[in-house]
Amino acid sequence: MFLFDRMYGQMLHNLTELEYILKRMLLAFSTSFLVAVILAPAAIRYLKKLKLEQVFRDQTEVHNLATLHSPKAHTPTMGGVIIVVATLMGTSIAVRWNAQVVIALCSYLFCVAIGFIDDLAKIRAKNAKGMPGRIKLLIQFVASGGIIAALYYCPNLWEQYIAMPVPFTGQYFIISSPILLTIFLFFVLAGTSNSVNLTDGLDGLATGCAIPVLLFLTLVSIATENTHTAMFISAVPIPGNGELAIICAAALGALIAFLWHNSYPAAIFMGDTGSLSLGALIGVIAFLTNHPFHLVIVGGVFVVEALSDILQVSSYKFRNKRRIFKMAPIHHHFELLGYHETKITVRFWIVSCFLSLIGCVGLCSVF
Repeated sequence: MFLFDRMYGQMLHNLTELEYILKRMLLAFSTSFLVAVILAPAAIRYLKKLKLEQVFRDQTEVHNLATLHSPKAHTPTMGGVIIVVATLMGTSIAVRWNAQVVIALCSYLFCVAIGFIDDLAKIRAKNAKGMPGRIKLLIQFVASGGIIAALYYCPNLWEQYIAMPVPFTGQYFIISSPILLTIFLFFVLAGTSNSVNLTDGLDGLATGCAIPVLLFLTLVSIATENTHTAMFISAVPIPGNGELAIICAAALGALIAFLWHNSYPAAIFMGDTGSLSLGALIGVIAFLTNHPFHLVIVGGVFVVEALSDILQVSSYKFRNKRRIFKMAPIHHHFELLGYHETKITVRFWIVSCFLSLIGCVGLCSVF
């Protein structure tokens, strides 16, 4: 009887804690959504007034694609500022601050700054190249080192991040060296931020594809909060991870409100300010919840977009300027095949939702 009472008491405690997290998630989501709804119209007008317009590659670089995208020539960019402000406000009003929250938000803001500088460089030079890729990668490597150093010196946190579950295997990938873990996190951080940035090429594409990924990370954040929920997904319990679900909820509210204006025909683009930082946030939260390998499945759309670009560039360099796709990333390939922009976008959203469901199945090793 005593054992039953203990089990029931623990279950009731877990349920109460879950209800508390869910209520604060709703508060974070509602706040960020309302902030973005209120802020977006004024931001669009202000960005237009400043003539901070999206810079596109000209016809000598992209040929027919320039004609297809010519109606977007005067659309304002840097709309990621709306997402950032709304996410931060939604988070700050509902979150209980801990090491994971501070690390996630500092990483997010760090990559916001990179994207902001990149956008300004493109607008001022009226060139789509922006900040050199090597400099971006170097800064992202520094950010990775900072995150690992923060975890290493946080009591009772470091040991939680050396073993990461591999989907559908029931096995763990273990990295105990801080240097190797920094390199690993760099690939996660750089991969997610740059792949989301590459995906942000059609109206609403990156925004809509990121929503199912964040829903998945919300689930994982809650599940890894304590031992009793973590065991169901064969994960390492990390106390305090439930607060990462608050950040995810705030980001979801901001993205859904932003999608209202970013859907076809887009009234505003998120720019690198939004896409680089959004990808970084996804990567950091996946790492902090100990599920970075699941991003290969859940973020499959972003992976394919990045791979298509890598394959195209490699083929052009090493196969005597021969191309695999009509244009990369792959969404432009479909555009040049004659598919309408909205059809490509919605189909990519569907694929992203489906992959997130597969990722949820992959959480449990028994499958």
